Amino acid sequence: MRLQRLDLIRYGKFTGTSIDLPRAASDFHLIVGANEAGKSTVRTAITELLFGIPKQSPMGFIHPQAELRLGAVLEGVGGHLEFHRTKSTRNPLRTPIDEPLADDRLAVLLGAADRGFFARMYGLDHAQQ
Repeated sequence: MRLQRLDLIRYGKFTGTSIDLPRAASDFHLIVGANEAGKSTVRTAITELLFGIPKQSPMGFIHPQAELRLGAVLEGVGGHLEFHRTKSTRNPLRTPIDEPLADDRLAVLLGAADRGFFARMYGLDHAQQ
């Protein structure tokens, strides 16, 4: 699976922000920035986009909890998928025009990866060097 674009629609301090991650010969992206720029928020957003936003998210300090929303374009063996993730417990995966999306559409791209595996492999921070 490959992340082509991350949309921080309403999440943490971000509103309507997109991060493009274009394919390149050396297809590795590193996000850098000053303290409080949002680097940890982006890392958390990717995990929650793929595996769900918790019931009481710490990212609901500007936008109401019920309105938190992330989006992305993913590509993988199963093709590509553009979708949004809401905090809802019922149909949290949505199309960009807010129609329900079956959970298995994302599962095809994730394969056997779960939240723990993803965090260990791709969620590096000071504690995980």
